[in-house]
Amino acid sequence: MKRVRVFSDPRAMGREIANRFCQGAGLAAKSKNIFSVVLSGGSTASKVYREAALLLQDKKILWERVHIFWADERCVLPDSVESNYQTISRSFLNDAPIPYTNVHRIRGEEDSETESIRYAQEIRDHLMLRNNKDVFFDWVLLGVGVDGHTASLFPDQADLLRSGSLCGVVRHPQTGQERITLTPFALKRSSCITYHIIGKEKSKIVTKLLSSGSAPSYPTAHITGEWFLDQAAASSLKHL
Repeated sequence: MKRVRVFSDPRAMGREIANRFCQGAGLAAKSKNIFSVVLSGGSTASKVYREAALLLQDKKILWERVHIFWADERCVLPDSVESNYQTISRSFLNDAPIPYTNVHRIRGEEDSETESIRYAQEIRDHLMLRNNKDVFFDWVLLGVGVDGHTASLFPDQADLLRSGSLCGVVRHPQTGQERITLTPFALKRSSCITYHIIGKEKSKIVTKLLSSGSAPSYPTAHITGEWFLDQAAASSLKHL
């Protein structure tokens, strides 16, 4: 599989994500295992995940074997327009007949430190359901900010990048908003990590991150994965 894939538009990217999702869920069902997926919020989710959800409606998926986790969450109520849970519910989950118990949301409305510990334990408990106890997740889908952050891992957070914990509590460097995020330690214990990025405004950081001399100050550079880009996000790349 190529490290970088460029799609004509977000809809085409959504179709590929739907195909991969269906394949992964099918393989898990065939092996009597579960399919654990980590999703990200943000503007990409509302466009790409929506397309994937519409296509998955026509697929025969054993949703009882699918488990959904979050890469990060803002410390807001779950019905807030800022909530990643709400974004993914509207764009994806509301059209998927997945059991409620298989939806592992971060409770942004709770005390952040307490919830960070609780969510880490939920991930560890989930591991007991999996055949492979060395891998937390089958597929992690991550976005990237123009500052090179991913999940809620922002620049100048070296301690969190090196942390051996599964979750951490951070504040957005500009707004001061509190967030709960999975750490690189948790995210990298995955079978596959896919960065999905759309939009011309992301093209500059994409080029920096995919260059051979990518600066380690960008949190995204600490988590290796494949790259799904639309043509706008890939517009500054000279070579793929």
